Amino acid sequence: MNIRILKVAGDSNVNSVSDKIIQYAVSDGILHVDCIRVKATYTAVRAIILATEYLVKEGYKFNLRPYYTEVDVLDNDKMVQKKLPYAGL
Repeated sequence: MNIRILKVAGDSNVNSVSDKIIQYAVSDGILHVDCIRVKATYTAVRAIILATEYLVKEGYKFNLRPYYTEVDVLDNDKMVQKKLPYAGL
């Protein structure tokens, strides 16, 4: 069983992200969705909702665990740690 990481950008297509979530969840079993910034997070959440609806209809059972992870980001020319949302499916 592989752990897949899906990186979602703000301009990602929601349906394409949803299709990848379904593909990875069915074939590999463990998927982490990584998104930074508000627009990317919104896109990821919408895609997770679409994928979840499909997987439930198809009879799949799974765990969804959203959480925060600390990352280093550049803020006003200083490197700082921030907590960003993360989801494991």
